[in-house]
Amino acid sequence: MPNYRLVYFNARGRAEPARILFHLKGQDFVDDRFSYEDWPKLKENKKEFPMGKGPILHIDKEVIPQSRAIWRYLGKTFGYFGRTEMEEAKNDVIIETVTDIELKMMPHYLATDDAKRAELIQAFKETTSKPFYSYLRDEVKANGGKYFIGNEISLADIVVFNHLDIITDSTYKIEGVLDQYPNLVAFYEAFREDPRIKSYIENRPTTPA
Repeated sequence: MPNYRLVYFNARGRAEPARILFHLKGQDFVDDRFSYEDWPKLKENKKEFPMGKGPILHIDKEVIPQSRAIWRYLGKTFGYFGRTEMEEAKNDVIIETVTDIELKMMPHYLATDDAKRAELIQAFKETTSKPFYSYLRDEVKANGGKYFIGNEISLADIVVFNHLDIITDSTYKIEGVLDQYPNLVAFYEAFREDPRIKSYIENRPTTPA
């Protein structure tokens, strides 16, 4: 069995889907967390951080950078990436949809003017996020409401859950953004109550994001 070490900030963020995958599989791994204060020095180590960013997954002597590559690798390795090529493609579609949403969120996080930030948040809620959240709403509804693909947890569910967790229960939350999407809220709440997920959430480190 390989030895796994996941390296990232002491935060949920882009490492959390990988952590959830390890937990669901029951696979031991080293959850190597570092502080934001230590990051400027740590990222100079190109052997540890070949692209100067995290997360990084170490598998014995192999190193995988790029969060989505890590998620996909673990999803496929642990059996959470679909049972057919079409299900794999659907996982990719959901992951890329969440990526699109997060790109649309970046302007208001980067805004330094409070009034401009408020304007961008309102635009995100009312217009820029709508095509993506509407797509996710329709996809999970069409599949019965509990899972996005098939009848069991897949990487798509984990990635959507992590995104919804950040925007509803972190320092990056956006008040009221899901008011128009009650079935996404229902998906989020049901996912949190899955005994395996609930156990992980109750025991993971408390972080602001």
